Amino acid sequence: MTNVDETPEMAAGRLLFDTVENGDLEQLHDIFAPGAVVWHNTDNALTDIPTTIRNLETIRASATEFRYEDIRRKATVDGFVQQHTLVVKMPGGRTIHDMGCCICTVVDGRITHMDAYHDSAATGAMAHKATDEV
Repeated sequence: MTNVDETPEMAAGRLLFDTVENGDLEQLHDIFAPGAVVWHNTDNALTDIPTTIRNLETIRASATEFRYEDIRRKATVDGFVQQHTLVVKMPGGRTIHDMGCCICTVVDGRITHMDAYHDSAATGAMAHKATDEV
């Protein structure tokens, strides 16, 4: 449900993280603008949205739990910033806590660029590291 007072930028942030948490990852093609990219501090590389979706699918498929906690989202001049803890529970019982921060640029209600800062000690243990970065 959309809050009538919610800006398009904040709505894009809410929709992005709700979608990732709930697993309807193909919807990310509509949340991100055509040509959008995600940059990661862990490898200083840009990732396109199809690769991001594949990586998230790999992580989610290997996890028994996948959720965001301690979400703090604020509007910026051209988008939003979000701090959170991503909690990923692995089948063997290990729980990963990735304390992250994402800075997003939003144009016409769609994310055009994301800078994703992850805890490299946490993300190094996730399933996608056998392939690429999220």
